[in-house]
Amino acid sequence: MEKKTIKSGMPFVIAGVAVLAFALIFGIGSGFSYVLAALVGVAGFFGGKQVFPDQVIEVETAPKSGNAEVDSLIQEARGQLEAIAAANDAIADPKLSAQIEDIESTSRQILKRLEEQPDMLGSLRTFLRYYLPTTKKILDVRAGLEGDVNSGKNLAIAGRIHSAIEQVQDALHKQLEALNEYRFINLESEMDVLSDMLKGDGLTGQPEASADTSAGTETSAEDDPFAGLFGRG
Repeated sequence: MEKKTIKSGMPFVIAGVAVLAFALIFGIGSGFSYVLAALVGVAGFFGGKQVFPDQVIEVETAPKSGNAEVDSLIQEARGQLEAIAAANDAIADPKLSAQIEDIESTSRQILKRLEEQPDMLGSLRTFLRYYLPTTKKILDVRAGLEGDVNSGKNLAIAGRIHSAIEQVQDALHKQLEALNEYRFINLESEMDVLSDMLKGDGLTGQPEASADTSAGTETSAEDDPFAGLFGRG
């Protein structure tokens, strides 16, 4: 994210109107009247700045992971999250809306991790290619039901969607937790390599450990946290 300043043109309009009003009321003919008109214009401009100040907004910068495929997928995912936010605007259920907002926030954190470490793409490809767009689709359906959500079949469909969104929310939290754990494990590995290099160069003054510390460090791969959320059939 980066900050962008949007300048309002209204202070210039107000300054021009103030000078025009001065000219119509008092006339402009002498050097002194020109000075007064300029002062009126300046006062109008700064008064307009108080009423219509510049706006500072945050905009997303283009992803810069160093991997063209990853950057493209992140951009695509951001568009899907914007569509999810638009669907959320049409949904009046406060509990469901809060869950959707959490899904957006967690997904953006996942995308940030991916941008920082594009080698994670293999573990996130299914999330990006299937589960995120599928979540968008079911929320589009839910938004379309909003006008008559409490009647007959619509109520049953809305209930199923609500249940699916709860599962998506839980799965996303597990995915983000796994990514954070991976990041810390990766950092520990880098520190271990650095320590070994320092020892090898005789720069630490500490004897090398004779015990094999590698045993028991292997962990089994985590199950896909999104498995079983949606039927593919």
